[in-house]
Amino acid sequence: MLEGIRRYQYSWQVQATFAFLALTMAFWGFGGGGLFNTVHPIATVNGQQILGDQVDREATQLRATLQQVYGANAQEVLKSINVRQEAVERLIEEQLIGDEARHLGISISDEALQDKIAKEPVFQRDGQFDFDTYQEVLRDNNLLPAEYEGEERDRMIADTLRNMINSGVQVSDDEARHDYNLANEKIGLRYVEFASADFAGKISPSEAQISDYYKKNSEQFREPARIKLAYIHYDPLVLAAKYTPPDKEVEAYYKNNAKERFTHPDEVHAAHILIAVPAGATAKEKAAAKTKALNVLKQAQAGGDFVKLAAKYSDDTSNKLQGGDLGSFGRGQMVKPFEDAVFAMKPGQIALVETQFGFHVVKLEASTPAHIDTLAEAKPKIIDEMRTQAGAKLGRSAAQEDLEAALSGDKLEDLAKKRGIDVIETPLFAQGEPAGGLEQDQQLMEAAFKLDAGQVALVPEKGAPYVIKLLVRQPSRIPPLKEIEAQVRDAVIRTTAQADASAQAQKILATIKNPADLDKAAAANNLAVKNVDPFVRADRTVPGIGEFPEVTDAAADVPVIPGVIDHVMENGGNAYLFEVTSRAEPTDDEWKSAQKAFMQEYIEQRRAQAWTHFLDSLKDQAKINIDSDQLAAGSST
Repeated sequence: MLEGIRRYQYSWQVQATFAFLALTMAFWGFGGGGLFNTVHPIATVNGQQILGDQVDREATQLRATLQQVYGANAQEVLKSINVRQEAVERLIEEQLIGDEARHLGISISDEALQDKIAKEPVFQRDGQFDFDTYQEVLRDNNLLPAEYEGEERDRMIADTLRNMINSGVQVSDDEARHDYNLANEKIGLRYVEFASADFAGKISPSEAQISDYYKKNSEQFREPARIKLAYIHYDPLVLAAKYTPPDKEVEAYYKNNAKERFTHPDEVHAAHILIAVPAGATAKEKAAAKTKALNVLKQAQAGGDFVKLAAKYSDDTSNKLQGGDLGSFGRGQMVKPFEDAVFAMKPGQIALVETQFGFHVVKLEASTPAHIDTLAEAKPKIIDEMRTQAGAKLGRSAAQEDLEAALSGDKLEDLAKKRGIDVIETPLFAQGEPAGGLEQDQQLMEAAFKLDAGQVALVPEKGAPYVIKLLVRQPSRIPPLKEIEAQVRDAVIRTTAQADASAQAQKILATIKNPADLDKAAAANNLAVKNVDPFVRADRTVPGIGEFPEVTDAAADVPVIPGVIDHVMENGGNAYLFEVTSRAEPTDDEWKSAQKAFMQEYIEQRRAQAWTHFLDSLKDQAKINIDSDQLAAGSST
């Protein structure tokens, strides 16, 4: 998952993301006054140090990027990633790239750097670079000009180096055709499933079996470390609830910000049903997708429930269960063909739009013309903004003052009461478990899990800070058998059932000598043979079962088609026997239709591979030391 981001981290798309993040994030520290930072390097690269605060900052950027990319699914993604390890890898690569660039004599002139910065939209006003805006953006995000400019220069040097690597990547038509065939080869299957659930009802483990399983697999039942916190949240709107800015200040704010803050371009609210057309699709596949989209369009225009149609037909998994709702958006936020079509529609109209993603059945829910809020309309927003600013300023000073008092022994309850706010206590929780909403704040979680019982910290130090105190730290443990006997019993039944299903499949496989025997064996054992229509093998997913790369890989090795895969396949606790009924490469006509788009994608893929190989070679030649204990100590466990 992260390899994709790491491979493309110097491409313009990901650079734009990180450049934006660098200007919109405040790099908050953990704990009070750097209490938890270490002076020892987490890693060294050819003698050059990578310190803990660098890793924390890089991890924060990476986490924010993942949240931006994956949205609501970010928390699940983050659970599967060691963010600090990835951050260290990125910092090592950046150091090696810089060293190699200097070795090759690559440099960026001041004029080129100035030109690059001047073209950044975030620093512009009315389409032109504005020095005051530049200073304000950097100041608001705790960045000194020299610091930001140094980082931008490093990114430009990395770009130059990567372009040198890219220029050496050459791809022949034969190479591309070979890989296209591999990527688009289609296979048809038949299979028999041995569901472990069918065996589970016959299993009744004894106490001895349960006890023995627990002894042999005790680590399987280990519970993670858990903590319990008390905290004060210095919410700006709560702290400044009674503050009302004078009318003159509100009016001045409105006049100074009317153009930037209260001028709204025209926008629309739309929903869509996407019938996807993958990159490299043949003319026949594209025509089939269009026919399907026209059928959906006909149903929608005839009064069909758009929400139900989206749930049934849309390939856009991000919103199909929300009726295909795209929310409100302005110009420049969607791809051009989609934008042009939607902004030309009238509310209630339903139309078909084609983009590089496929065919969209689009319904325009509403259209709002460009307008400027009046002072009366803007006033509630202005008051909230000014109240938030006043509350944030008050919160920062109050939190710092209360932290010092708490470190001197004052109770959080007394400190909170003085501010007119409450102290909240969480239940015991582990990383990723509910913590009264705090689990969404990864920065706070990392800081909290570094504390020892009784310790107090301020996190983050800006914005809407928290003063937190660790009340209880419960170390990771393996519960006694008596406490989790039902859980262990279920595990015994599950693993025994899976083994029985696999054994039954193995027994029947031994009787199969040719494809016809699969039907005979299934009939003799009252098992159903299921058919799978041809699908693209490279998808590594078997329709009706799910992701199953072992099958799609094994299908390529069956010597004669039709033919049976010569071993039992297992997935999700179930066992399977498979017959490969067909295996076909794309036709010449399909290749000609897809060649242009595929070549572009293939060259980019080969360039990414070349870049990764280049980075790996730099690592192989470098002297890199990573303090694993210190890296782990900085991670939540």
